[in-house]
Amino acid sequence: MTKEIRRAAAAITLAFVALTGGLIWWQIVRAGALNQQPGNPRVIAATERTDRGTIFAANGAVLVSSEPAAGGGYQRIYHDRTLAATLGYLSTRYGVAGLEDTLNRHLSGQTGGSARDQIVSDLLRDAPRGNDVVLTIEPRIQAAAAEALGDRPGAVVAIDPRTGAVLAIVSAPTYDPNRIDLDAARLLLDPGRPLFNRATQGQYPPGSTFKTVTAAAALDSGTHARDARFRCPSGYAVGGFVIACKGIPPGTRDFDFAHAFAWSVNATFAEMAVKMGAGALIQTARALGFEERIPFDIPLTVSRLLQPGRSFDDVLLANTGFGQGELAVSPLQMALVAAAVANDGMLMQPRLVYEIRSPDGEVLERHEPAAIRRAMSPETAATLRGFMETAVREGFGGKAAVPGVRVGGKTGTAEIGAGAQTHAWFIAIAPLEQPSIAVAVVVERGGQGSEVAAPIAGAVLKAALGR
Repeated sequence: MTKEIRRAAAAITLAFVALTGGLIWWQIVRAGALNQQPGNPRVIAATERTDRGTIFAANGAVLVSSEPAAGGGYQRIYHDRTLAATLGYLSTRYGVAGLEDTLNRHLSGQTGGSARDQIVSDLLRDAPRGNDVVLTIEPRIQAAAAEALGDRPGAVVAIDPRTGAVLAIVSAPTYDPNRIDLDAARLLLDPGRPLFNRATQGQYPPGSTFKTVTAAAALDSGTHARDARFRCPSGYAVGGFVIACKGIPPGTRDFDFAHAFAWSVNATFAEMAVKMGAGALIQTARALGFEERIPFDIPLTVSRLLQPGRSFDDVLLANTGFGQGELAVSPLQMALVAAAVANDGMLMQPRLVYEIRSPDGEVLERHEPAAIRRAMSPETAATLRGFMETAVREGFGGKAAVPGVRVGGKTGTAEIGAGAQTHAWFIAIAPLEQPSIAVAVVVERGGQGSEVAAPIAGAVLKAALGR
């Protein structure tokens, strides 16, 4: 009898331990993961019941709001489709994306307020009120960028180089996040990938815009002076591979560094990269954010110099020097390159969020400008600004010019395979006396950067500078 009682007690004890362990696992250990599952009924109920915070632009314009739904609860209303890839969406069927995801704890009201307030709210079944978010986006610049790019696949990023504030961020084609529950299945199969944020996650060869990095490395390493002169009679041969001397005006025998940059002479920058060596180029590129997971408010794909496991030989280094090789960069990364040149060589952390505010307007967080590092010397940055001005005034960047404003820029026409149309690139900064905006534009399979991307950058600069 005693033995049977012991067995029963042991069985009950084991069952109690298993039940307790299961409760601990699901209620504590796995609670965070479950709360992120869009199919979790608790999450769906909380989402429908929550009066999520409003997302504002820098000028106070409402970008996203919550409004009472016909069947009770709340629904999210998105007021600017051009920001869809960045703002994301909130759906009880398809989950959460973009800033709606990364700022969820603020927008849902899971931060701020006392424990007492939360208990009272739960007891009274009040609808939680989320915190508001103020972004750095300037609507007039955002609108100009979106209009200039249109429906062409590509991206535009504009940054204040002094603070890292993102003034505009466009990814096209876009979609209507207000219809995500109706359109998601179709959007997921769309070959144009409208749900994909090209501005932050797109990976493209940068073409000749990367010559800005090569020139910075050559100047900072001391292998080339700002007044260096070059000749390119027939091309540059490396490892049996010949890079032609394109872009040089007929009859020109030699030329200076500024015009090598303005005329975008591939052979000169290929030779430059080989002469300085891979170490100097890698050092400058990494200082500018390549091969680094730069902190940002939404997912940002790391820009790379090489395929994993690869190393430079002279041929690959030469091709990298003029923006081809195995380079893969995001438009945001190239905007950061331009911004560092504009900001005397200091690379600022990019940011979309300016403030987090409580429902009653109290500032809970303010995201102040933060420097990542010095990417190049102030002297090198000043020299590059002069080169970029020459590229707009006398080179291939003329279509980015703004009347009455000193503009610097660099074209890029990136090859992506035999017979395929090239990607069109342009980076720009203005006004050169005291730069307040840096822009990067890419148009997928758009053709020549000077013809396609430069006018888009020019339109963004005009909007930002009130021209």
